[in-house]
Amino acid sequence: MTSSPNGARRRRPVIVPVALALAVVGVGVTAAFGGFKDAPDKPPATVSPGDMIDQGLFHTQFIKAIDITEKGDFGTDKRYLELVLKVTNVGDRTASVGVMPEAGKYSPFGSFAGSLLRTRPEIKTEYGPEVSVLSLGVESHQLHPGITTTVVVKYELEPTATAPPEISLDVGSFAYEQLGLLNQGYDWMLAGAYTDEKGTFEPEVATRITLPVRKETS
Repeated sequence: MTSSPNGARRRRPVIVPVALALAVVGVGVTAAFGGFKDAPDKPPATVSPGDMIDQGLFHTQFIKAIDITEKGDFGTDKRYLELVLKVTNVGDRTASVGVMPEAGKYSPFGSFAGSLLRTRPEIKTEYGPEVSVLSLGVESHQLHPGITTTVVVKYELEPTATAPPEISLDVGSFAYEQLGLLNQGYDWMLAGAYTDEKGTFEPEVATRITLPVRKETS
């Protein structure tokens, strides 16, 4: 749930004893008839290439996915699967583009790339994907407020590898939340929840997008 930037939150109503007693009776009846059943998870919203996605802190468009061969060092060619995005930082501070998380290793204190939760199929590379910002021909790793820039996610492929015909991404969103019980400040954090006592964080999938992969020359 997104909190307002001034930190105000709606107070939860206090449960009176009568309501609590009725709840206890309800639990007993439910248990007698087989217990609780988990409601099916609502699938995330799906969008099309080029649609604007409101991620809270960022407005993002997934433009295309391409299979491309580029000239490398010493005259060698390198082949990549590239995802091309348009990203606008709508916050009031410069943000890091960051790195995409490893599967199952998520943090709420993330960067933009931390909201690119997973791909299907999983694209495996030795060092993971490179994520960079391209602005006026200059490569950086910063997203300045109020500016729309191109972000490129690059997976290096083997020269003989077969690129998938399409790639799907699970995308998270950011909420302006209190940092913790001891820290009363607020900041943008990846929406999700801790799932166990070990502090495992599971982000919420806000959007899912599928991009066709097309061949392109550099």
